[in-house]
Amino acid sequence: MKPDHRLAMTLVGLVHQTQLAIGEYGRQIWLRYDYVAGGVHLPYLLTHATDQESSVDIRSSLEVSSSINAGQSNVFVVRLVLTFRIDEVRVASLVEAHLDESVGRFEPGSHVLYERRSDGLDVEEAMTAAKSHIDSLYGIEDYPVTLGLAT
Repeated sequence: MKPDHRLAMTLVGLVHQTQLAIGEYGRQIWLRYDYVAGGVHLPYLLTHATDQESSVDIRSSLEVSSSINAGQSNVFVVRLVLTFRIDEVRVASLVEAHLDESVGRFEPGSHVLYERRSDGLDVEEAMTAAKSHIDSLYGIEDYPVTLGLAT
């Protein structure tokens, strides 16, 4: 097998494993909390490419309809972003809240509740970092409480 074919297989494998892990993490987190209005869980990925970089944005989101205002919702998103440049790879993990109504101490709007970045990596280091980022997400205990999500 050619080296570039092996690299392509490694990258596709990394994206696949990461997508499964983020989807599972999202399901586990969202199932822990009782949402009076119900919620819709959606795992998905987005890709973006330019001449300078390519990225894969793997997401697990939960949209919770407002129990007060019809047509409004709050969306909570867990993201793992792999960005490939000519000379480096960056791995970033985030937890975001996009709120139509206040939750906990947060007013309506978009909020980053958690962010971790690893820059200047090669592909092998990025594979290790992606797993480490996912493991770190499992260690987060405070953001659901901060948002007022009851267990």
